[in-house]
Amino acid sequence: MIPGLMKIGVWNVRGLYGKEKLPQEGLKTANVDITGIPETKEKLKGSQELDDYILLYSGVPTNRRAAAGIAITITAKFKKRIHICVFVNERILQLRYKLQRGYLTSLAVCAPEERKTEQTEEFYETLQDQIDEISKNKYIVVDGDYNARVGNIPIDGILGTNGELLLTVMDTNEKNLENCM
Repeated sequence: MIPGLMKIGVWNVRGLYGKEKLPQEGLKTANVDITGIPETKEKLKGSQELDDYILLYSGVPTNRRAAAGIAITITAKFKKRIHICVFVNERILQLRYKLQRGYLTSLAVCAPEERKTEQTEEFYETLQDQIDEISKNKYIVVDGDYNARVGNIPIDGILGTNGELLLTVMDTNEKNLENCM
């Protein structure tokens, strides 16, 4: 790996409860520094020090069915560079990380599924509020599971309602949308 280069990724684990050690091995093999982990289905919020990573997670209260949930892992060697962690809700987690010059803010997200209109609109409003609070001069990465289908080919079902909202947020903030499969 090139010195000073940071690897950032997303890993949708579809439930993390009892599997906290599992992602660590894959992340270590891939040499990933910061990872957004959507759909953890964790409850409460907090942090856990693993062997090689620190796991920060935000989920639902204990009296609610485990759904959504978001987490971020960061390599333990960068622990002292964590500036702040904000547990926004069970769908958005913010980590601000000290770089050699300035800060990187990682917003890990887990959007509601399609057809949950009210929850989805609330999610994108909260996401936009979080983006607005970050200085335009700072580095920002928004990663996770948007439960969105986007595309520019007019085929029925390719651009869903979540996709339209995602594209609106990206356009509003003059950001690029990148995807990998």
